[in-house]
Amino acid sequence: MLSCKHTIAQGTDYLDKELGFWRKVEMKMHLMICVNCRRYVKQLKQTVIMLSKGQFKQPSKEQIDQLKREYKETNSKQ
Repeated sequence: MLSCKHTIAQGTDYLDKELGFWRKVEMKMHLMICVNCRRYVKQLKQTVIMLSKGQFKQPSKEQIDQLKREYKETNSKQ
């Protein structure tokens, strides 16, 4: 039986159908009993679908500069 750690590490291989037969069976068995890993694989699949459709816009230069300023301010306070 796969552990959660192994399931997460092989999540993309599972979705890309790159696992061998027995590893895929182990993965499916683990996903049947582990709600957290099932949730993780579902979110990973949704992320892959969104990225493949190009639904994300590149941030503007102003947005990047704003993020850099906020990051520097946050880190300088710590």
